Amino acid sequence: MKHLYRIICVVLVAAGLCSCKDFLETNPTSSVADSEVFTTINGAQAALNGCYYHLFLGSGGSGRQDDWGYATHLMTFSVDGEDLIVWGGWYGYDYNFWGHTRGDIFKSSCLWYYYYILINNCNSVIAYVDDVQDGEESEKNAIKGQALAMRGWAYFHLIRLYQQTYVIAKDMPGVPIYTEPTTDTTEGKGRGTVQQTYDQILSDLTQAESLLAGFTRSDKNLIDQSVARAFLAQVYLTMNDWEKAASYAASARASYPLTTNDEYYEGFHELNTPSWMWGMYQTKEQNLSDYSPFAMWANWLVRDGDYGWTFQCFFLNDVFVNYFEDGDVRKDQFHWVWDCINYSDKFYDDTDLCGDIVYMRSEEMLLTQAEALARQGKDSEAQALLNELQSMRGANPTSASGDELIEAILLERRKELYGEGLEWFDLIRNQKPLLREGDHASYGGHDNNVFPLAAHSWRFIYQIPNTEIVNNPNMSSEIWPAGDQNPFSGIYTP
Repeated sequence: MKHLYRIICVVLVAAGLCSCKDFLETNPTSSVADSEVFTTINGAQAALNGCYYHLFLGSGGSGRQDDWGYATHLMTFSVDGEDLIVWGGWYGYDYNFWGHTRGDIFKSSCLWYYYYILINNCNSVIAYVDDVQDGEESEKNAIKGQALAMRGWAYFHLIRLYQQTYVIAKDMPGVPIYTEPTTDTTEGKGRGTVQQTYDQILSDLTQAESLLAGFTRSDKNLIDQSVARAFLAQVYLTMNDWEKAASYAASARASYPLTTNDEYYEGFHELNTPSWMWGMYQTKEQNLSDYSPFAMWANWLVRDGDYGWTFQCFFLNDVFVNYFEDGDVRKDQFHWVWDCINYSDKFYDDTDLCGDIVYMRSEEMLLTQAEALARQGKDSEAQALLNELQSMRGANPTSASGDELIEAILLERRKELYGEGLEWFDLIRNQKPLLREGDHASYGGHDNNVFPLAAHSWRFIYQIPNTEIVNNPNMSSEIWPAGDQNPFSGIYTP
């Protein structure tokens, strides 16, 4: 299972039922009878592996660099924030907010269908795994629990991408919810509400947490109970349920140490790093190559002059770099080049150009726990957690309290977790504006008519894809509040 994509189609290919590609990238039961796939535990596991394959590598349906699985989404969520500069390359389109959130632009459709394909794949596993005629109950529970976790995780991404944040939008339109397998003839559903979407997310993830009790994963590319709990911590943090966010974050990270300074400095490319909770393996045979984060981060000028993949277009803003104090090991990864801009070695590929990709680390959960504690007024507990990380990295410990402590934790999230796909969502859930200062103007090439973006700007929120609006009889094309389409511009007033 270490490189699970190699064995995904063993059962179906051996039976001559469908091609590997078709099985992996569509509903795993769309080409064969459900009863044929789910008669054995191996068939059910193969269907689950198809879900993982789609999660890791996606469909690449648009043929674009930023439409090849979840790792490419993480880069979008990072460059849309304040701390990275995109100087050339595909992601300049997202970074500049030229229109990538519009419903008639490819990016909205790429994200929408990526997550709904994953949901539909998971729906088949959830619906039929109980029909398996062999295997232990614990095996069925593990398969179903992983599928539920992925489905809840997918809906969590959809609702954050296509609507304002939960605490100001509970009664606003959510996203269509499907909990049964669909086909090409299934009638599309309406948007429902944000609250209904979060209810489904919590239902899926809490069931997953229970079903995954006792499941020991073979490798960290799989979802186990700790990862399901981390998903719940992320959801509750977004819902401002501070008590549950703190509790789930503490539980999720309990068996994972912090990333050591040596591990941090060596660059992020090894999934077996003890602090990594979840991520994606890469091999020479299964590799994102030019679509991976390693192709985008500009860091080729160091470490014996090794060259990686091609684009090398992600840099760091100088205001962000200046937040790091002398003696902080993270600052040692920054390099000032061409007498004009900073780059970072944080995401440095391995020597075979097959580095693994991090999706989640224990540091995120520590900072989630600290923030949730601080927002409950538990300053001493929050400060102790924050100082544990800061002292380890060589940063000056924080002595702030109250709102200043919360802001210090949010800044530490940016410093510790930059490039890991949290920046954009943190701005939205904290209802903060997008403020790009320093050398963004010189090298990011942004349009001053767009930046800064105010808090609650509709530019943060994707429109529903036009193809969905046209083909779904339960969605109208009028702009909300008259219809179902999100505005493209303007500011939402809670």
